[in-house]
Amino acid sequence: MKNLILYSALIFVFIGCGSSKEFTARDNQAYQNLKDLVDSQTFEIVSNRASPFASAAFSRVANSRILGPGNSANNIDISANANRLTIKGDSISGYLPFFGEQHFGGGYNNNKTSIEFDDVPKDFQVMHDDQKHAVEIRFKIDDKYRNSEHYDMMIILYPNLRSTIRVQSTTRSSIEYTGRVSALEDGKE
Repeated sequence: MKNLILYSALIFVFIGCGSSKEFTARDNQAYQNLKDLVDSQTFEIVSNRASPFASAAFSRVANSRILGPGNSANNIDISANANRLTIKGDSISGYLPFFGEQHFGGGYNNNKTSIEFDDVPKDFQVMHDDQKHAVEIRFKIDDKYRNSEHYDMMIILYPNLRSTIRVQSTTRSSIEYTGRVSALEDGKE
């Protein structure tokens, strides 16, 4: 009898977890507005937080308080730092401050330590997740100053205009940025 009650409770839990969220008309309109913004290919993302992959070595450096008050090894306020990712037509440009580790094989050129690119990406894909009301953008792009460095980028955008940018590099540790997406103003590049 106890087993029957336990199994019944587990079934209800699994059914409850599997149900999808009901979206309101307002939610659906916000999601459609986001899809229209992405389809326009004229938008920018400004980030306010960076979350580097916090290795033991980077954590030791961060614990020395070098990152400033309120920051930790895996959560750094970059709202006062210049940063931007812009999609305009088929070109993507980005300037993202980098925190983390450089791996063997990479080299810095002219003291350019940020993640910088300005090019037409490879393997550009846009996927709409209608169940989560999110838009995912994936592409590969080369660094602007280091020909040995390439990035696998994943951007997730939400109807409330929040954004997540995940960067996988060939020569650096991974990093993620959170911020906001907005339409690119006319004349602004």
